[in-house]
Amino acid sequence: MLIQKIKQDLVSHIKSGDKIKISITRLLIAALKDKEISLRNNQDFDELINDNIVMEIINKMIKQRKIAAQTYEEANRADLAEKELEEAKLLSHYLPSQLSEDQLNAKVEEIIKEVDAKSLRDMSKVMKVIKENLSGKCDMQMASNLVKSKLSE
Repeated sequence: MLIQKIKQDLVSHIKSGDKIKISITRLLIAALKDKEISLRNNQDFDELINDNIVMEIINKMIKQRKIAAQTYEEANRADLAEKELEEAKLLSHYLPSQLSEDQLNAKVEEIIKEVDAKSLRDMSKVMKVIKENLSGKCDMQMASNLVKSKLSE
């Protein structure tokens, strides 16, 4: 599982003394523990943290880093922006390789045919299948925009 890899990486980062990697790995582990606690409190504890949830959390953290980097650049703080982008790059190391736009386009068309979606009313059905099959492998916003454009044709 991905959680074990993250924990093993933390140990190796501690041994190597790389402070940035240690910091970001600890933040990731803390976010995972937070999610586990929230699942426990919601009586959804049957749903243990699986790789899809881990990838969701990582994607969320990457998005936060990119937004922060953009804010820092607007404030002329290139040093902090660079640090945020480096952290985002380290986090993306745990994600599977992302689908290209062409690959995503092909998958979306395939799923639309599979679900037999005809109009925008069927968008939720399509997005549900995309989330189940492609979570962590693509930008969900891009997928949503593709589905919307294809179903509105």
